[in-house]
Amino acid sequence: MHSAEPMAGARSLTDLFARSAGLRPQAPALTGNGRDITYAELDRASDDIAALLVDAGVGRGDLVGVLLERSHRMPGWIIGILKAGAAYVPLDPTYPRDRLHYMVADAQVKILIGDPGQAAVCGLDGVRVVDPAAPAPAATPVGTPDPQDPAYVIYTSGSTGRPKGCVVTHANVLALLDAMLPLFDFGPRDRWSLFHSFSFDFSVWELWGPLATGGTAVVVPAAAARATEDFLRLLATEGVTVLNQVPSVFRFLAREYADSGAPDLALRHVIFGGENVDLDVVRAFTEAAGERAPTFVNMYGVTETTVFTTGRTLTPEDLAGSVRSPIGVPLPHLTVELRDDALEVVADGEVGEMWVAGTGVTAGYLHRPDLTADRFRTSGGRRWYRTGDLARRLPDGALEYLGRNDQQVKIRGHRVELAEVEEALRADAAVHDAAAAVTRDPDGNPLLVALVVAAGDDAFSVTALRRHARATVPAQLVPNRFLRVDALPLTPSGKLDRRAVQELADAASAPRPATAGPRTRVLVVDPLHESALAELHRTYDVHVELRPSADRLLRLVEDTEVIVVRSGVRIGADVIRAAPRLKVVARAGSGVDNIDLDAAEAAGVTVFNVPGVSAPAVAELALGLMLAAARHIVLADRQVRAGTWNKAALAGAELGGKTLGLVGVGRIGSRLARLALGVGMRVVATVDRDTPQRRAELADQGIEPTSRERLLATADVVCLAVPLTDRTHHLIDDGALRAMKRSALLVNVSRGPVVDEEALYRALTDGEIAGAALDVVAEEGNPGRLAGLDNVVITPHIGAMSADSQERIGRILLDSLREALAGRKVATACR
Repeated sequence: MHSAEPMAGARSLTDLFARSAGLRPQAPALTGNGRDITYAELDRASDDIAALLVDAGVGRGDLVGVLLERSHRMPGWIIGILKAGAAYVPLDPTYPRDRLHYMVADAQVKILIGDPGQAAVCGLDGVRVVDPAAPAPAATPVGTPDPQDPAYVIYTSGSTGRPKGCVVTHANVLALLDAMLPLFDFGPRDRWSLFHSFSFDFSVWELWGPLATGGTAVVVPAAAARATEDFLRLLATEGVTVLNQVPSVFRFLAREYADSGAPDLALRHVIFGGENVDLDVVRAFTEAAGERAPTFVNMYGVTETTVFTTGRTLTPEDLAGSVRSPIGVPLPHLTVELRDDALEVVADGEVGEMWVAGTGVTAGYLHRPDLTADRFRTSGGRRWYRTGDLARRLPDGALEYLGRNDQQVKIRGHRVELAEVEEALRADAAVHDAAAAVTRDPDGNPLLVALVVAAGDDAFSVTALRRHARATVPAQLVPNRFLRVDALPLTPSGKLDRRAVQELADAASAPRPATAGPRTRVLVVDPLHESALAELHRTYDVHVELRPSADRLLRLVEDTEVIVVRSGVRIGADVIRAAPRLKVVARAGSGVDNIDLDAAEAAGVTVFNVPGVSAPAVAELALGLMLAAARHIVLADRQVRAGTWNKAALAGAELGGKTLGLVGVGRIGSRLARLALGVGMRVVATVDRDTPQRRAELADQGIEPTSRERLLATADVVCLAVPLTDRTHHLIDDGALRAMKRSALLVNVSRGPVVDEEALYRALTDGEIAGAALDVVAEEGNPGRLAGLDNVVITPHIGAMSADSQERIGRILLDSLREALAGRKVATACR
């Protein structure tokens, strides 16, 4: 099959897919969740989605929301929406609820496709939800979309403080493919990484590139995308030949590749997009790979011109040259002119704003005629898009990218308007004013820094402000660092002095010079996210010794001022007595049962915990363990150990209608109850304080209080989410296991020996219960005989959280530590 064969005469993306499916029905179109999905299977699955949507009243030109975490099911949903004549609006479930509400309202989305439970969790239960797992009605014929019909609407950061939706047509995407594909030798044997969120238009190229050439899209699970070691392993095992990457993400992959000894990869092409390429990183990767090095291509583009605008294959001369960001020449279907402030074309070698014309220029902004008119201009009889990006034309005709002419920046490939960041911060009552800038850390990674003027004289809480930002804007718009200033710098005319803001941000991010006095000594005894650990090293005198023995710990703390701990090491009275200089115990987890709070208080030691981030992550993991164990325990073992379990992929587990018995209704238990109710389970729970008020609180959450005896006898899944105390030691013993149903599953996300593991082993081998899914075991890292059973899933506690959750925990811990060492009250202090 020639790479351009399905493209010939295709009038829409659905037409293009039909041609590819007809040419290679039994070839793998996708691979994900441990299996291949053929073109024929993808065709049938998308037909079912289209039938569901048409039956729900979706018609040509409608906008359908897509609410789904990254999985192998997403492509079928998208193609099904297009087959129904509609366009899709990606709704990332990790976005704050307010932002999702705004996008749904702005796009006037009446129907979304996704998991009803997830929609409820995201607060979108006011929109009609089509469950793709529902039986499909008889197919209703739908006409082929017109080339000028919208295919998708992607929301990007807005300079007014609100995101804006860009409307992209079938013709726009077909023009991109028709221009790009002949420039490469892509074919049916190529396996493309489908790495990026569908809310980022890089995913459009990653999906339709392989589908247009008969290749295979390798769906990268979200957990693997965030864990570089796992991602490198996936590239090798899946034989990925076409890798699409944002340069700042590739930087981590390149480092892992070098640290792993440059393992054999099948890569033929690495295509960059989204932000400036790091030529030094590419050069190092090329040198490490030697003759096996792939071809590196640097692409420039924006959503408004359909993913890509220009491109350049990087040569050895480029890697060694002085041009910092070579972006090449326009793609065949586009024209780029460089214009000055008077809108006149500049001479070669001079700097100008990039204006783009051609068939990739999109329809404009949804319901924003004023903004569309401002950015999309007609000049010389052609329709142009003003990018706001600056470039100059080099002697060979190629372009060099030089940055922005406004306050828009790129963070990990995502477009970020500094004005939107600032507007979100000003909405906090504790903030009088704010300004933002992007700088880089010593490793070259972009950092978003916020300068904040407090609204009052009270202590400035970075933790509270970060919490407010996370509840208001997507993760890429949340500042990495906050710097309190008395006033924002102004120009003589009274306007914000952006240059001075940038200088202050750069200074705040610069490595701190060594001081004459000793630095605070910090002991880290449990695993911590690498970014937080690096920040600790830059600021303090840090010693890392994971899980030291009790005797060794007593020696280590003799001159320690801060202990950073999770759940693996106990900080008892003996440890606190052995540390006369100890000021702070920083706990990152969901409880403090491993810390003697009375001894710490008596010694004047501040103890704080970071529970709010980890609890949702552990609850999500618990649901994943339940779904996985109920569906296929052996498959679950592989998925959960690798951090690749997927709720949607395991939704056929028949948990709907079953009873979840919760032993413990704290932060984790309450969150898990919401998730379980969302998949149609009945939830019962034991009650510590059996009062009318407590019963009413549980009833409001949809939880039925019951006795422990009745819970064990009736629950299909018994989940433990209790702290480790004397009362909960061996809470589930031989008698409790005998009281459970023979078909029941036991799920444990508690710490330490809450379960009598010898009794559990006997119950599992004798068939007294069906299986167990253990987030932890009594002795972490040593599961003993349980690990050899086919009906058991075991995953290490903190290690199973997403990398994103671990990074957030690390950031909050750092903010809280600075507050505590400064003598200020920490929001999460335990006493």
